[in-house]
Amino acid sequence: MDFNLPPESDPRRVEIRTFFEANPRPTGRQLAERGYTVPHWPRPWGLGADPELQLIIDEEFEHAGLQAPARLNPVALNNCAQSLLTHGTDAQRERLLPPALAMEEKWCMLFSEPSAGSDLGALRLTARREGDHYVVRGQKIWTSLAHKAQIGVLVARTNTNVPKHAGLSQFLIDISSPGISVRPIIDMTGNENEYNEVFFDDVKVPADRLLGKEGDGWALTMAQLQTERVALSKAGAIWGSGPSARDLVSELIASGGIDDPLIRDEAAKLYIEGEIMRLLAYRSLSDRMNAKPAGPEAAVRKMVAAPHGQRIVDLAKRVQGMSGLITGNGAFEPTNGGRHMFDDWDYAYWFNPAVTLGVGTQEVLKNVISERVLGLPREADPTAKTPWAELQKSKLKTAV
Repeated sequence: MDFNLPPESDPRRVEIRTFFEANPRPTGRQLAERGYTVPHWPRPWGLGADPELQLIIDEEFEHAGLQAPARLNPVALNNCAQSLLTHGTDAQRERLLPPALAMEEKWCMLFSEPSAGSDLGALRLTARREGDHYVVRGQKIWTSLAHKAQIGVLVARTNTNVPKHAGLSQFLIDISSPGISVRPIIDMTGNENEYNEVFFDDVKVPADRLLGKEGDGWALTMAQLQTERVALSKAGAIWGSGPSARDLVSELIASGGIDDPLIRDEAAKLYIEGEIMRLLAYRSLSDRMNAKPAGPEAAVRKMVAAPHGQRIVDLAKRVQGMSGLITGNGAFEPTNGGRHMFDDWDYAYWFNPAVTLGVGTQEVLKNVISERVLGLPREADPTAKTPWAELQKSKLKTAV
């Protein structure tokens, strides 16, 4: 298989580069109108681009010194907004897609809850239908970008009289709605850049913000998570962003750290892992070329990518020795021109424990792989067919 993309003289590349030369700082609206924001989407939202053209556009963004739109509005462009193409109404698409693609409205995923742990199907936040709206009450946690988002993709329990997975629905809500409060979680990086708790106190959500039908929530959520896992399984150490194994080897060569035979051996292993990740990305590309949806194989890529990224930043920090204890000492230069917060080696190191937890823990991913990829017997769940309301009554009796 030829892994080389078309040359500089390719007409498609020339057209894109000419646009960026004429518009060195294009607005999100300009990018969306040209279809460059989501080129793989069908027109009028994208270009209906094949994977090769999509990768050419990605390269031209990098050549122009611009962040790819999917990094600026990742939840919408990588994970969730595409669900509107197949499950949304015309009104939802007309209202929500243009500002999302223009990066004028950022999105967040309101999935995880304190009481559910890794079992997303056990969530407790409820959405009760009252006339032309739903009343939402409950809490979400570990919500990335909630403090910056205008739109939230909310998974809520709309029916308690059916088994837990069957009673879930998904909504596209306005974060500014009365009754919603966002509280930042300060992680060990010392920043408030990522995670939040979100509280819903009898929030009214219009019924026309229901995505699909009541009860579709679990299927929609699983499809979005698989898509997200593909997007996050690139070469970068932190969910596809930031330093890669190639960056690490380059820095080790520049700093002289590669001269240590033990460091060199460890770096070589990471470089090989990085190339495996690159080839897995090409496999994903091949799947898209053959119109295959993101399936459970995405769990394999995410499960491999997360610890690989942790090992990259761990070795980088250890090689710096005592100087590595000082934040911002400049031992390793930021990657990708420092355009993303994860491009900073120090920040990537302090954040990296989260990558084996977010978007599916390693344990959850191993279950997905064993059951849905390898075909091993499913883990028995005696509550799978029990109505949610009965489960809650049983828990109350046990507590008493």
